[in-house]
Amino acid sequence: MDAAVSDTSPDLPAPRAFSVLRDRVPPDMAARVAARFGAAGAGPESGDADGGAAGIPGDGGPGPAVEAQLMERADHDRLRAAFDRNPFLTVELGEGADEAAALLDDWSGVSAADHPHWPGFYLSLTTGSAYGLQCAVLVCDELVRRGVLDPQRRSNTELCLHEAIANAIVHGNLGLSSATKSQPGGYRLFSQMMRDRLDDPAVVRRRLDIFCRWSDRAIAIAVVDQGGGFDTDLAPAVTGGKARSGRGFVFMRALAARVTVTDGGRCTVLHFDRGPGDRSPADHSQADLLTG
Repeated sequence: MDAAVSDTSPDLPAPRAFSVLRDRVPPDMAARVAARFGAAGAGPESGDADGGAAGIPGDGGPGPAVEAQLMERADHDRLRAAFDRNPFLTVELGEGADEAAALLDDWSGVSAADHPHWPGFYLSLTTGSAYGLQCAVLVCDELVRRGVLDPQRRSNTELCLHEAIANAIVHGNLGLSSATKSQPGGYRLFSQMMRDRLDDPAVVRRRLDIFCRWSDRAIAIAVVDQGGGFDTDLAPAVTGGKARSGRGFVFMRALAARVTVTDGGRCTVLHFDRGPGDRSPADHSQADLLTG
């Protein structure tokens, strides 16, 4: 996956060109990407002119070029400016990060670049930055700006995405369980545990990725964390009024057209139908956007 950015702005550090050789992506990374996004869109039946398993790094050699923006630290203004350049990838490396190592993090093996003619974008942030940002607002702002999300449908999409991101950060990357709240003084303990996790440099460097793809008929948004995952069979379809956990998935399923969970609970994909007035040049099925 070769990527480069040529645009510059006096208000931001100069974007840096970079290149990741797809045939050198480690096999374990390729396996994680396949577990998250499946092989959807990887064969001729989904409109791939080249055929073959293009979604699996290493099978077809280096992939096509995509536009990318790398930044050392992400905040609202930097992300807004990066989105205005319309890169496919917007990646926060993290302050003081080993750039060579960062270029081999999970996002660099994503199958997103295998179909650059399909509209979409991929945002990768550190947990420390994602926790302090209104990520759902930023993403929905961008979807509206690109004419993908009908403003009248925004509220459900934004609420659903906010819940998925909160789950990924708190229960995924920070590793906190809502069961703590059921103990005596549980909410106070939960808040203290969250502060402790956010003070741990290794924890706040974990990545929170948001991968958006859309077609003429649907929008798919994947939220990916680097936590320990969970038993996806335990994600409830319904929950009692006094339940202290599990409500998030019930809430998301009520707002989205479909919710799928992959990669052992580390990837939640939200599927939304598009309004009749929203049109896009691509015309792929909802299932083809991210997962099979």
